[in-house]
Amino acid sequence: MLKVKLTSVLFFFFLLSPVFALPNVEVPFVKLSFLNLKEDLEEAKQKGKFLFIMFHQEACPFCDKMYRVTFQDPEVKSYFTKHFYMVLIDIKGSNPVVDFDGKEMTEKEFAHKHRVRATPVFLFVDYEGKQILKMVGYIPAKDWLLIGRYIAEGHYREKSFYKFLREEREKSG
Repeated sequence: MLKVKLTSVLFFFFLLSPVFALPNVEVPFVKLSFLNLKEDLEEAKQKGKFLFIMFHQEACPFCDKMYRVTFQDPEVKSYFTKHFYMVLIDIKGSNPVVDFDGKEMTEKEFAHKHRVRATPVFLFVDYEGKQILKMVGYIPAKDWLLIGRYIAEGHYREKSFYKFLREEREKSG
């Protein structure tokens, strides 16, 4: 009797498991990485792309929304595939990460070093591995494209992101 109940409970959770699974969506600008950020940055530089990190964690609803909504926008897919590589870092993870300066640490330690405690957080770096921009939370596709343009077009060299954003919004009315 107990075996039948246990089997029924396990079967019930098996049926619900897709509800709790991570999003199974294609994000073409995700770089398959061994988490050697120094090598990833060099590869991005050779291909004329910028590298950014998405800090995430399991069961993060806003990470999920980025995957399912923002990253599925056709313009976002096209623009970010052309100009960027994204590396995923689990803020609670124990996988080894080689930082831009060659130091090894865990994903969790790397997230702590960059003061990431909630997710998602996006860290964009220049070709030397220095921070250009750090954004927190869910970002709609329209604003995500502005972030991409700010970096890929080099505006970060001459003005703050918020000044760029204000100017772009004034242009569009």
